[in-house]
Amino acid sequence: MTGELGLEVEMAGHIKHRTVDNAALPNITEDSVTWPCIQNLIRDCWAEANGEWKREEHAEEGAPYRGLLRTNTLAVKKEGLAKMLNEIGQAKFIDVMWDVYINWPCVAGQEAVVSRYNRKMLLNHGQKVDTEKTTWPLPFEGETNSITALMTQCGWNADQIGCLREQLFNLKEESGVHPDCSPESVCWPDLQQVFRSVVCEGEWSTENNVDWPPLDGRKVTLRLKILKDQIKQTLEGAYRMYCKPPGEDSEAFSYGLVIENVDVEAGTFEGRPRTEGKYEVKDGKIEYDEKTGRLCIRYDECWPGQVDHLFARVKSNAKFQCESEDGFEQKATNITRNLPDDPDDRVGENAKDGVKKYYLYDDDAAIDQATEV
Repeated sequence: MTGELGLEVEMAGHIKHRTVDNAALPNITEDSVTWPCIQNLIRDCWAEANGEWKREEHAEEGAPYRGLLRTNTLAVKKEGLAKMLNEIGQAKFIDVMWDVYINWPCVAGQEAVVSRYNRKMLLNHGQKVDTEKTTWPLPFEGETNSITALMTQCGWNADQIGCLREQLFNLKEESGVHPDCSPESVCWPDLQQVFRSVVCEGEWSTENNVDWPPLDGRKVTLRLKILKDQIKQTLEGAYRMYCKPPGEDSEAFSYGLVIENVDVEAGTFEGRPRTEGKYEVKDGKIEYDEKTGRLCIRYDECWPGQVDHLFARVKSNAKFQCESEDGFEQKATNITRNLPDDPDDRVGENAKDGVKKYYLYDDDAAIDQATEV
């Protein structure tokens, strides 16, 4: 291949030294060198000579290093879904996937329990570990509420949908799709995995999430999708907050929060503590992205001598988790929607740990629900 590409012997030696002879790449041998490995090497060399590699600077048609983009995989040379995605183009495909995501029907009360791979284990460690998920599966065929109807609504034609079907079911092992995915039951993670398999060779990385945001299986889940007309009913209500400061010796605690007066158009909300005077809630702001259905909230918790600036992602099941750069675990759950009514099921001997933690050092709240509503 050296002669075919016009590479100097010295250059070929450098490539071999940084790939085949590189102890940090045990999967790369004289008998097995992958295209992504070559891409990574040349990108690294480019960055060493020119500074940071910025994808957008190389994405234009005709750019000399465009072939080094991670989206240019060997799979796009094949027939079928990979070739079709290459013809559509990355930008259009991403727009289509956001449309599919936002239009996927998620009707409360119509969830089903399915078995799929644990997304954290799959994406972080490459391990296929089964876990039960409560989600909204769809049949592949059908005039309404089906994958076919959904993809048609989002602009795909019959040939493109046929390519998707082939990859989902007949090339399931190659695609890495869960065995339980079938023409009768297709889940959103199945679509994400199929498309991940054709736009990426090798393990999926955080960089791939940046290039293909709808395929980020950790952050783009149906539970994180909330339609605009559902914001007020999702947010308002009484919550229990669980907090765990960083450090093995730190002690967790809990407290109550009530969110009210949500104004979607103004992007604001008000809040108060369960126990009057314990703290104040100020400057409640709503951040909503209609394209992705992502709902986040910001607010200040003003405690005596301390102000905590909180930012949280809200789930459609009326739970939210605050993001912390300091390792602080802080999450909330709506009492009426997610916690049992019986005080014994909240703090009694047989109460589940996942429930009991929301009443740590605040047993009175488990008994006196009336003050929280």
